[in-house]
Parts: sequence; structure tokens; C-alpha cells
Amino acid sequence: MGMRAPHGPRLRVAGTIVVLVLAWLAAPVGPGSDTAAGATEPRYIYGQPVEYPLTFPVGGDDIYFADDDLIGFGACRDGCARRHEGVDLLAPKMTPVYAAADATVTWLGTFCCSVFLQHDDGWRTWYIHLNNDTEGTDDGLGWGIAEGIVPGARVVAGQLIGWVGDSGNAEDTTPHLHFELHAPGGIKVDPYPALILAQTGVTCTRQRPAPLESLLAAGPTLRRGSSGQAVLELQGFLKVQGYRVGKVDGIFGTATEAAVRRFQVRQGLLADGVVGPATRGAVSALAAEKGFAGLADLAGRILKVGTSGADVKELKRWLRAAGFDPGPRPFTARFDEATLAAVRAFQTAQGLTPDGMVGPMTRSALLTTLAIVGPEVCRPDE
Repeated sequence: MGMRAPHGPRLRVAGTIVVLVLAWLAAPVGPGSDTAAGATEPRYIYGQPVEYPLTFPVGGDDIYFADDDLIGFGACRDGCARRHEGVDLLAPKMTPVYAAADATVTWLGTFCCSVFLQHDDGWRTWYIHLNNDTEGTDDGLGWGIAEGIVPGARVVAGQLIGWVGDSGNAEDTTPHLHFELHAPGGIKVDPYPALILAQTGVTCTRQRPAPLESLLAAGPTLRRGSSGQAVLELQGFLKVQGYRVGKVDGIFGTATEAAVRRFQVRQGLLADGVVGPATRGAVSALAAEKGFAGLADLAGRILKVGTSGADVKELKRWLRAAGFDPGPRPFTARFDEATLAAVRAFQTAQGLTPDGMVGPMTRSALLTTLAIVGPEVCRPDE
């Protein structure tokens, strides 16, 4: 996806976003819940793409969005032990950086040359990798934080606060601003749609892909050395099924190949470690079964203590794959106290209200955490 702004800087989106794409529901600001009703204010959860009104934070005419699977919001870091939690705006060093809203400066980072702002409405923005090259060092272009930008200082939207650089752990990368947006309560959200709107005045409609859409599409054969969204979904699916795939990183390596072979043996297929039409067909058949399809359906029934069925048994598999213990195996089809504890732990880790009920928000968080769904596509409105 890419477009050029009708006025102002150029915009290029490189590749696809691997992002924690969640269900977006209306409810009070704060941790999300699957049980709240009658809410009148928006609720935000980790990784949610938002169209929060802001002033575009980077000046100049040579600005590019970096939103591929290595850079976009939610991209894996350290083997997915942590995530990339912002959007990178590539621009030449010493390109001006502006406050996105009226705010108060809350923190300056000297090592990575950062500015954190607390907006008057409770939102926050972080500006990271500002230039840290003092005269006579590195490129000698100068310090990246503007005069007067100190903790406690007041700024207004559009005010100069610094300059683009490559400080901190970005020294070996293209100069860029790492821009983060935090909803009230400190929930980190995806600012990509907000940045598009701020730069171009164009809103976009988000389209959510179906579970395993990229994997099950009629595409190229997947084998060792393949990479991308289809491989990511393959790894997530196999992990849910109980196979050891190594890192869920979208790279078809030896561990993924071994898992595919074991899956093929169990399905009565030629165990060649290659994912072609026959293996895709076996994946499709399992994904259509009552348990998997029921849990993947965001409109499915609320699962809670006392409910039972194939979707509950599938829930336990997904929780185990996500690293949360739902109790002893073999898994039963009953939602018991051990399941409740695992659901609550997962919800807490995802910034959701730990109510122990599995509705659309918790289902969506599971889908994306386990790479069962791909990134939402944000298509500009006409």
C-alpha cells in the first residue's frame, strides 16, 4: 500500500505490517473487556490502530513511512520476546521534529536522545532516536533536542522539539524518528492511521483478513528458505496444533520443516516438509472443524467458567501455545478453574481487563498473538 500526499511530504509504505491486530470495540478508556456494555467512550487496547487527531511530527519533503514486517508496529524483537511499539518515519538527519499536540515535556533521554510528551487530553507521544551528534563527533551535525525542551516545559502542537537522527540502538540504521502513541492509561497503540490522516487529510478503512488467509491462499509452495506472512501463519497454526516450530518469525527454517513433516505424517501425506496444495488442504480442513472455527469467530459465544464444547478444548490449546498453562493434559472440553486462571493471565499480559471471559477482544488477541491472522490493511477512503 502506498500513496503520495496531495500536499506536503511524500509517503511510502514498504511491505506489510506484522502487527498485533486486535478487535476494536467502543467502551471506556482503559484496559479492554469482553463484558462491558453500554459504554459511551472509546476503549483502546495494545496494538490497536487509531486515528487520533495529531499534528504530523516530521517536517521536510523527504519523509517515508517504514511499515514492513521488520519495522512496523508489533514486529518481533529478540525472538519476539518484545515488540516494536511504534512507527518509524525515515528522514534525513536534522529534519525538524514537531510536537504532535499541546503537551508538557515529561522526560528527556540522553543516551538515545528522546523526548516524551504528556498531552493535555491524557494521551502521550514519544519521539525516539533524535540526533545525538555533538560538534566534532560522528557526523558533527549537532544535538537533536531543541533549546527550551526540558522536563516540565509546555509545548504547543507544531512546535519544534528536536531533529531526526540515529541515536541509541539506531546507529547502524537509516536515520529516522521512532514515533509512539499511548492512549490514556499508558496503552501503546498503533499510530499509523493517525499519521496518515495528519499528513494527508485522508482517512482509511481497515480491513481485517480471515484466519490463515495468507497461508490458505493459492500461492507459491512453501519450503525451507521461504519467508513472509504465509510462513508466519503456518508456524502459528502448527504451534497451536502442538508442534515445535522454533521461533514464530515468518522464516521457514529447519525447525519449521521438521514440524511440517510431523504434521504431514499425522495427516497421511507425503512427509516432504513442503507446503503445497495437499498440505494446505489438510490445514484448511482442520481450520474448518468446529473447535478451531468456533474459537476463531469473533462473533462466537462468550466462553466462561462452566461452558463446555470443542471451542473450549481449542481454547486450551491456544492458551498453551501462547505460553499460559490451562491445566493438565489431555485437555477436556470444560472451562474449569485452571482455564480461568490461564485466561486471566493472558488478558493481563495483553492489557485487557482480566475478567476471565473469552469474547471478541480476547479471541482477537489470541488470534494475533499466535499469528493466526495477518495484518489489517488500511486502505485510503475515496
